[in-house]
Amino acid sequence: MQIDLNRHVSQLSEIADGEVQTDRLLAPYTSYNIGGPTAVWVAPTTESGVGRVLKLIHGNKLPFFILGRGSNLLISDNGWDGVTLYLAENLSGFSFEKNLAKVLAGTLLMNLIRAATEKGLGGMELLAGIPGGIGGALRMNAGAFGQEIEGITESVSGFEFDGTPFEVNRDRINFGYRQVPELNKVVITSARFNFETAAAATLRARVADILALRNKKQPLEHPSCGSVFKRPAGYYAGALIEEAGLKGERIGGAMISPKHAGFILNTDNAKAADVYALIRRIEARVLDRFGVRLEREVKLIGEFD
Repeated sequence: MQIDLNRHVSQLSEIADGEVQTDRLLAPYTSYNIGGPTAVWVAPTTESGVGRVLKLIHGNKLPFFILGRGSNLLISDNGWDGVTLYLAENLSGFSFEKNLAKVLAGTLLMNLIRAATEKGLGGMELLAGIPGGIGGALRMNAGAFGQEIEGITESVSGFEFDGTPFEVNRDRINFGYRQVPELNKVVITSARFNFETAAAATLRARVADILALRNKKQPLEHPSCGSVFKRPAGYYAGALIEEAGLKGERIGGAMISPKHAGFILNTDNAKAADVYALIRRIEARVLDRFGVRLEREVKLIGEFD
């Protein structure tokens, strides 16, 4: 789709309450450090600005995607021929009122966990070390070690794709395993969480233990998107990939981690095409060997062969 850049960039600049650019490289905004340019970049600094941008996008039928902290994305080497709606440090921050916290969607999950821990507020501490922001964590119901963000979510706010505002309470959201269908049809701008009172020292110890465990088991020395695949019923994706003999396999600058086969690493200026080729190889080999069809956790943005 061809976008009338001059007309839309000018309009977006007037309403966005934030930065608007063209041809901005996306690689620096992803945990993979991979990806080409976006046709249009919009980074609102207010929730109302997000709503106005969405109305314009919807009214002009422009293709767009939401880029948060970029921790579960693989963006094409050719980039994205549309609007990138960036919601990260430009829309971040939080405030506490006793056990309740209002949090903007671009806030780093780890920043919120540390702040809550220091206040003696628990319920999210086992998610320590999960990369990304609050918006992305809600959209995928981020979880670890038996704890999920669902557990302390009070409400979620934002906009429908046409710019209509919404606020939905927890009891109207169907949280599933690494998916929340209702939240994938909207743009999240903020949420409220109801934490549990706990001893700050105990929470700090739990966070430290979780971070140490992640450092021991996960390959954190190279850029990655974290787990590439969801856990299939009755199996572990990493174990299946390892048993299929794919640990350490390389294509271009991408490598299946020798430490944890569920991770594909950018070890040497990998291209999106390199990572994608490994994803396809893993899917084919695991299906052939074990009859298990792996489901991707990583989201692909742009064109792939």
